[in-house]
Amino acid sequence: MKGGIDFSKLEGSLPRTDGILNLSPREAAGFLAEGAILVDLREAYETNFRVFAVEEVIYLPWSAFRERYATLPTGRPLVLADAAGIYSREAARILATAGYSNIARLSGGMIDWDAEGLPVRRDAEYELGGQCACKMKTRHGGNPLVDKRSQPGFGAAAAPAAGDEPSGAAIPAVAAPEGPAIRVLFLCVHNSARSQMAEAFLRRLGGDRFVAESAGLEPGSLNPHVVRAMAEAGIDISHNATKGVLDLLKAGRDYDVVVTVCSKEAAERCPLFPGMHEKLHWPFADPSAMQGSDEEIMAGVREVRDGIEAAVREFIAYHA
Repeated sequence: MKGGIDFSKLEGSLPRTDGILNLSPREAAGFLAEGAILVDLREAYETNFRVFAVEEVIYLPWSAFRERYATLPTGRPLVLADAAGIYSREAARILATAGYSNIARLSGGMIDWDAEGLPVRRDAEYELGGQCACKMKTRHGGNPLVDKRSQPGFGAAAAPAAGDEPSGAAIPAVAAPEGPAIRVLFLCVHNSARSQMAEAFLRRLGGDRFVAESAGLEPGSLNPHVVRAMAEAGIDISHNATKGVLDLLKAGRDYDVVVTVCSKEAAERCPLFPGMHEKLHWPFADPSAMQGSDEEIMAGVREVRDGIEAAVREFIAYHA
């Protein structure tokens, strides 16, 4: 095994999620330098002007992951990464179920990696731009940083899978709706934890650009560990009420964006709202299912909280 790395037996500074090792950016950089392979789950347009400058990279966009994950090497340690550490969670679960044992994930994705000042390759000429979000594209088309992977200093990156090459056409972004704000609904099972956190972060960070709400398939009671974790972040949700998504639908509410933050199976039960422009799925672990001591549960909830905050920040930047 190259580098002698075995993620199934190693311990890092972050707690594991569903048995998968979570790595801080600097921990991940160390293992990548020792022979681990980075699996970049970002879509083609997300790699247009900023990529991980590491020794070996496999580009496998999340949209094609379920169909193509079996092409990943089984005899090498793999570090899964995306933009904010959202999809790598579900990707790790899929690989673990398929028998991959030597896997880890980069907590915080490219956002935290770049913030730590770790190696990144950029090409400003290909930064996304356009008259509006629905027509964003690069100045010259193509995906130069991936196309330039063989240049000195970039490392031996694997070629994108057939059919993944970007065409330079407009990327599938959503235009800002007419009106003063983008209406966003966050959904989970009980509206007791994940959706409440997402709503609270968007309300705090999004300003008057967004209107945020949350609801659940089967509304329950606020999770006390989540209330404590959010209080640590300076946000008081202790007086929030839980709501049922069907009640909102019956009331005639409409939303521009609906974001499910639960499991894929639960997300498939969510109703479609008339006039919805975009539906997103952010698979986060359920705090109500976490077990262990109080501190162990709090550690898990804090990780979910921080992941949701990172996802909300990326969402805001994407729709800016």
